[in-house]
Amino acid sequence: MLPKLDGSLLRGQAEPMTHCTPSTFATLLAPMTEEEFFRDYHGKKPLHIKGGATKFKGACNWEAVSTLVSQNGIWSAASLELALEGKKLDPAAYCRPGLDRDNRTNQLVDLEAVRHYLQRGASLVLNDVTSLTPGIADIARTLGDNFGANVQTNLYCSWQSWQGFSTHFDLHDVWAVHLEGRKEWNIYSKHFTNPIPHPRFRGLGSDFHKAHHGPVTAKVMLEPGDLLYIPRGWYHDALAQSEATMHLSFGVTPVIGLDVISQLFESAIEHDDLRADLPLQIGRAHV
Repeated sequence: MLPKLDGSLLRGQAEPMTHCTPSTFATLLAPMTEEEFFRDYHGKKPLHIKGGATKFKGACNWEAVSTLVSQNGIWSAASLELALEGKKLDPAAYCRPGLDRDNRTNQLVDLEAVRHYLQRGASLVLNDVTSLTPGIADIARTLGDNFGANVQTNLYCSWQSWQGFSTHFDLHDVWAVHLEGRKEWNIYSKHFTNPIPHPRFRGLGSDFHKAHHGPVTAKVMLEPGDLLYIPRGWYHDALAQSEATMHLSFGVTPVIGLDVISQLFESAIEHDDLRADLPLQIGRAHV
């Protein structure tokens, strides 16, 4: 259903939410085993796991999202985003200057403007919602502990026949936990090997992505309780196939080799000898 605006920003089937979510990596993957995952999928190719409607029932629901989003003054252009017809909307379209909860001037979300764009079919994105519910926090903690990684959790709501985001790849592994409705994901043949958050990859525009994502190699229909793993660098997009859909996206960013090099560089700054000039012979050879 499209968002109902009578007293609530958006609403689906409001049901009581219980704190019941997978609390270990093994239960998150079930019925697949950890051995199978690391042998055949981790960093190699996407994976779809059917989970059953109750698997992630305690993570989040429409009532929790509606209650939170409807609170004035806590959402800014950085924490709430709207996307329509494959592009993120300019925050100026739905934000206004105001004082945030820290009494600082910020671009705060105008809820009436958000309602307007949701009625037009915009997708809603809530960023950094790891602490929104105990269930979401459990899943994020499980992934972070298992991979020794930073985890950012975003929540996505979208509606039938409207595509929020164009075909793209992410700079981190994506674990999509599907909560409400049905959404079809397209996985494409072309991908980058181990892209990282660097201008080399962040600066690629939509024309580049259109020319390089290749044909669709898999179509995955996600339903409540399903899990989709997409390694970083794999092109994908998604389109809602029911009246209202909701999923969580856990972006998992482990430590990489370049992080070690950066840390060594920072440590080297403290050593007098490493800050000294190189011998002239070496210096001239590198000019």
